[in-house]
Amino acid sequence: MEQPGQHLGGRENIRAAAMTLFAEKGFAATTTREICEKARVTKPALYYHFGNKEQLYTGIVFDAFQEYLKELDQAASRSGSYKEKFIKVITAIFQFCERQPETTRMVFRMALAPEKESPAIDYVQMAEADERLLARIANEALDAGEISCEAVDLAYALIGATRFYLMSFLVTGRPELTADLASRVVCLILRGAGGSAANR
Repeated sequence: MEQPGQHLGGRENIRAAAMTLFAEKGFAATTTREICEKARVTKPALYYHFGNKEQLYTGIVFDAFQEYLKELDQAASRSGSYKEKFIKVITAIFQFCERQPETTRMVFRMALAPEKESPAIDYVQMAEADERLLARIANEALDAGEISCEAVDLAYALIGATRFYLMSFLVTGRPELTADLASRVVCLILRGAGGSAANR
């Protein structure tokens, strides 16, 4: 097993092991011993790299959140119509989940857990970040006269549908989180189902 400060590979092993266990069991039910055994490192190595279990957990969440925000901001800043920007942002959300399913699962699990089961992290602020981004795009479309609904309602509808697909993917492995799916989600919400019942 790795000794304190031996090499940075141990740090990444600890992070990967912790993410898997936190996603499967939650923060409170995961022990430092389990993380070390899964990562094949000693407890002093974990303490050397991260301080303690809580700092390890908050570090994983913070780093993932910063990466997530950066990718969404990049998607939203690309040129295109408001519809194209919605599709790009939702595609970026899908791609992040596909690339980091354990991190996404961990955040979903802990956001819905009782307060005492995880370190004090403002999950509300995290959840509102992508909502605000989509609302900003919707407000731009509203100001340009391209939509007539409330921008915040449109943002909630889009992020609600997106999160449903994320949870379905994490639980069942379906559907594939593709750009085509992102496009279908956006088109469905912008156009509606288009059935005759909508006019009754």
